[in-house]
Amino acid sequence: MSESRRWWQFRRRVPGRSIPAIIWFGVCRTIVAVTLRAFYRYRVLDRRRIPASGPVLVVANHESFLDPLLVGSAMSDRQFSPLARDSLFRFGPFGALLRSYGCIPVRREGGDAAAMRATIGELKAGRCVAVFPEGTRSSDGRMLPFRRGVLLMLGRVDCLVVPMGVAGTFEVWPKGRSRPRWRGRTTVAVGESIPSTTLRELPADEAIAVLESAVRAQVDRARPVSGLPARGIDR
Repeated sequence: MSESRRWWQFRRRVPGRSIPAIIWFGVCRTIVAVTLRAFYRYRVLDRRRIPASGPVLVVANHESFLDPLLVGSAMSDRQFSPLARDSLFRFGPFGALLRSYGCIPVRREGGDAAAMRATIGELKAGRCVAVFPEGTRSSDGRMLPFRRGVLLMLGRVDCLVVPMGVAGTFEVWPKGRSRPRWRGRTTVAVGESIPSTTLRELPADEAIAVLESAVRAQVDRARPVSGLPARGIDR
């Protein structure tokens, strides 16, 4: 492989990001992935479906604090910026650590124009962003209705939307528990990409329904791998 080809393979993961930042993210992700496999028998289904280049918006369900770690580890060939609630950034050292990973702070209550602009900027730069449209962790492991903020992002930028289903994290670290259990089985299933232009052509309710259905289908693929029954349509 030529030098220029190797350079492109390296930089396409996070266009415009500094080399030290790319290396730092990669080292941390490797540590996280090894830990997940060791303690939580972590598996990824159809990782190859993640686009190798270009702007990508990952949309996933939210069962646990562990979900961003699983989603990030699934994207081993790309790096991404997850959205995280702004309160996590208030403790100086931890906030600096989150920012070093490219995390975007977002307010949970009401609209957050700054977070929206930052997310759109990442996508326009050809990078990846991961969002959890439920807006909060599920209290019982079932998917909550998606909020419409994700459609505002898709209305401003062309990208590929990749649905992912996370399973097993609720059983490991449910909402209300102060720390995770030491053992479990976790899985991420990756779905086929959906062009943002396809979603923009639909009425808002239908577009949200398409995203919810796509993510739920991946959750149902992932759950049996984690030793859990598929739920089908959540009620």
